[in-house]
Amino acid sequence: MTDKTQMSLIKVIIKSNYKNQLLRLLSNLNIVHIKSKMKKDLKVIEKDQPFAEKLKNLRQSLDTLFKKLRISESEIQDLRFERDERIEFVVKDLQELLSQTLEEINFLYNRINELDKYIVRAKIELENLNTIKSCYYFLEKYNLTRDSPINFNQLVFKVYTTFSKNLINLKTLFEFTQFPNVYQTYPISEDRITFYIIYPKDREDDFRERISLIHAEEIPILKKYLTQEGINFNRISKEIDIIKNSLSKYLKEQKRIRNDFLLKFAAIHEIVQNIEEYYWASKQFEELPSGRVVLKFFVPSGKKQEVISYLKKNLETNIIIESIDISKKRVLKESEEFKEKYKKLEAKYPSKTEISNENVQEIEESDYEKEDLRKETPRAMHNFFLFRPFETLTKLYGRPSYSEVDPTPVLFFTFPLLFGLMFGDIGHGICLVIAGLIGAIIFRKRKGSDLYNFCWIIFWCGWGAILIGFFYGEFFGMNEILILGIELKPIIIKIPYFDISFTLHNPLENIITLFKFVILIGVIHINLGWFIQFLNYWKQKYKYLALSDSLCKISLLTGGTILIFIFGFDINAWFSYPYPILLVLIPGLLLIFLKPLGRVFSVSYLEKDTFGELLGEGSLETFETALSILSNVASYARLLALALAHIALMVSIQAIVGLIQGEGIGFQILFIICLIFGNLVVILIEGVMVFINALRLHFYEFFNKFYQGTGLLFFPFFLDDDYSIITFKIEAEKDVISEEIEREIEAKKAKEEIGKAVSFLSDKFL
Repeated sequence: MTDKTQMSLIKVIIKSNYKNQLLRLLSNLNIVHIKSKMKKDLKVIEKDQPFAEKLKNLRQSLDTLFKKLRISESEIQDLRFERDERIEFVVKDLQELLSQTLEEINFLYNRINELDKYIVRAKIELENLNTIKSCYYFLEKYNLTRDSPINFNQLVFKVYTTFSKNLINLKTLFEFTQFPNVYQTYPISEDRITFYIIYPKDREDDFRERISLIHAEEIPILKKYLTQEGINFNRISKEIDIIKNSLSKYLKEQKRIRNDFLLKFAAIHEIVQNIEEYYWASKQFEELPSGRVVLKFFVPSGKKQEVISYLKKNLETNIIIESIDISKKRVLKESEEFKEKYKKLEAKYPSKTEISNENVQEIEESDYEKEDLRKETPRAMHNFFLFRPFETLTKLYGRPSYSEVDPTPVLFFTFPLLFGLMFGDIGHGICLVIAGLIGAIIFRKRKGSDLYNFCWIIFWCGWGAILIGFFYGEFFGMNEILILGIELKPIIIKIPYFDISFTLHNPLENIITLFKFVILIGVIHINLGWFIQFLNYWKQKYKYLALSDSLCKISLLTGGTILIFIFGFDINAWFSYPYPILLVLIPGLLLIFLKPLGRVFSVSYLEKDTFGELLGEGSLETFETALSILSNVASYARLLALALAHIALMVSIQAIVGLIQGEGIGFQILFIICLIFGNLVVILIEGVMVFINALRLHFYEFFNKFYQGTGLLFFPFFLDDDYSIITFKIEAEKDVISEEIEREIEAKKAKEEIGKAVSFLSDKFL
């Protein structure tokens, strides 16, 4: 059976003018993870700064345009159209694509901006006219006409509008003898009033100071709206209708542009995302002499030949390819002399599109000298569909690195089990199973998301609670369980060959037995972590380290557990025949001395340290292991504490509900409601606490025994083409003479055009 997580590193050399076409081909494959340059290799190039700045402005302009038109991501995703209706962009390179996209955005932005100005102006004019019309209705009762004496010799007549809340301030400012005036107010809406005021002309400055305090706006008395008979409301209404029609046209045009160009907006949005991806990918190329570039990328080993064949088919003799299968079991390094070696190979084998195995041998010694490739190789997590939801928990700690064991399958069994030990109740487990299943159905459209996975985790934790609930004999806090008329008896656990039997039934009356059981579970769980560490070492060809480290730690913990469980804390019994203290002493001494002995026997990966360093390291590690064993094993006592807390809470709920006394259906309904509410509170509060503690036991007592979690996400390079098509024109390379001839031809054409223009203007105007 092939390992789906096995990766291969492919290195290709192409001419620089084929860069964009190569990226497009890699995007079509959707199985290629481009290898990032090291940070020390990334240099800020001045010529790239304008492009980066332009790209930033492009993103900002697009976001502003979408905000103006209220276009959302969901609206773009719901867009329906035929595949052949996609917008095509034909360009020669990324720079031209950026410029063309920016021109499209600026053109549409300017149109929308102009419409916005017209709309804002029309709304202001409409608001002003409506205010004037309302205020003129107030003035109409005073028989205001064109001949009305609104301009007195010594007095001033003005009309204002302000907010209704300023009425009290208005009275305070003008109702006193020091400022002679006459005013009258009138409500024109729920929150605004209008008023006229007559005051002496020589008190103008005083009036302006007072009127500014209430932020009133003056309503002009326009003679175009006045006739000999009175106010011409027809004219005002017609002007309002004209502005309304104009505003309606502007809004319709804005809506039309939004709807008619929605596909184009979606295409531009997609293009901007693709340009950002292109720009990042283009920075991962390494420059070679003679206008060539090299790109390195990872692909699943099972797809390697498919990728190579696809690239050769589309780029033919314009590409040179080498592939390296990255082993998980041994160190694989890549040389910094790669570019020089490729240059020599290209000169030696100019007609080859792929370097053969014989030719690869010529660079093998120098091509694997620098850094372990496994550290920068991405890891694709491929688990059985039942295990897959628990990848969410694994990734909370960290993604598995390329060469280490993925703990997700183990987590599928251990997490629900530890959860169940703290939450053992058949009834509550059934509730969790139902809740998890309902959640998975509701969020099925978000399959693969953390929320969807979490629902399935709750589902399996429910089964863990049901399983342990049978051992505890708990059903919604009740110890007497009847299922289909059959009473469930306590389950007896028997350990063969040791003549040991015990039961976990009714934990409140069986605390000591349950305490020993959870400690034993902790020992098994920790040993499982060290066993996986053993497998990791063995898999990576560190067999001596697997024996001297992992196996010794397993023996130390197992021996200590047997010592305590059988002989207790009787020191005299430890040192009496058959000397059980040796169960701890021998693994401890081996843990101290086996690594230094490995240095003596020339174990390669131990030779970098001296004998003394390894001895000191072994002694310190043995001491730390002994201390960690005590704290780690003791930590599993929380399994007992939370199990008892869960049961005690249910006893409390039943006692509280039992206080409800009375007859009739009302009391029965109240009893059922309180019982349901109490159980829900226990499930929610206790469930969260148990989940957190189960997570803690795995992260701190289990994972840190074997799991680094420093892996890289396998993220295939992919360019979206749902709404747009990018076509790059491959331009033929030109020599210096051809470029000079083209310049001369262009200059000659320009001179001829200028001559024609001068001749035309001379004939027309001279």
